[in-house]
Amino acid sequence: MSSYQDDIASTWDHVNECLVDKTRAISHDDFMRARAGELKITLAGIKAVPEEWFPNLAGKNILALACGGGQQAPVFAAHGANVTVTDYSDNQLASEAYVAEREGYKINIVKADMSKAFPFGDDTFDIIFNPVSNCYVESIHSVWSECARVIRKKGILMMAFVKEELFMFEPDYRNEDCLISRHTLPFNPYRDLTEESKKRYREEHRPFAFSHSLTEQIGGLIEAGFEITNIYEDCDGGGLVDKYMNSYVAVRAVKK
Repeated sequence: MSSYQDDIASTWDHVNECLVDKTRAISHDDFMRARAGELKITLAGIKAVPEEWFPNLAGKNILALACGGGQQAPVFAAHGANVTVTDYSDNQLASEAYVAEREGYKINIVKADMSKAFPFGDDTFDIIFNPVSNCYVESIHSVWSECARVIRKKGILMMAFVKEELFMFEPDYRNEDCLISRHTLPFNPYRDLTEESKKRYREEHRPFAFSHSLTEQIGGLIEAGFEITNIYEDCDGGGLVDKYMNSYVAVRAVKK
């Protein structure tokens, strides 16, 4: 019997048109610009992560957590970092391997489920980079404790998450310009979606996602031993939800 993790990984292996931009690998020209010194990389939606969030990346051990697809890890490699990328989608990891082979750099690719214990030793990484993905994990407490375990003291964690209130709404299929408030929080798609909605999700290759509160997101990081040093909001840039709110929060934290 497959797990919800397998269900979600299968969705990312066969993404719909709404997710294509989030899985498209960077071009050769973008890689060469990164090699020439450009540090333009996204963590959540459309905004580039502020360059001052990063130290000099040369020689740093970076864990690109749930970060397959060949978008962010190649930029780190171009700046001289030692990159390990994990994901639970075979296609996302294949894209990562394709870019590395195309550009001729080494990368450590590990298939791993972030909801379980990370397959790495203690104090292994200087930086963890985790784009929006913990919405695909039912309970995120262990994610933060594992991040704290594998990152070194004073190591930098950059992560982004979906705002919890977004999960209250679904598109109105009778009016494509509107959202309908349907759900209470916290939201669990396997518990709270109707069978008709679940069927539509699968037909449209939309990944099932779980809501997480600020207590779980920010409070969980602090409880795990991280200090929040910066934060910004982001959006997809033109999507339906953008008419009403910013969808994402990006966070920079340091292990105390």
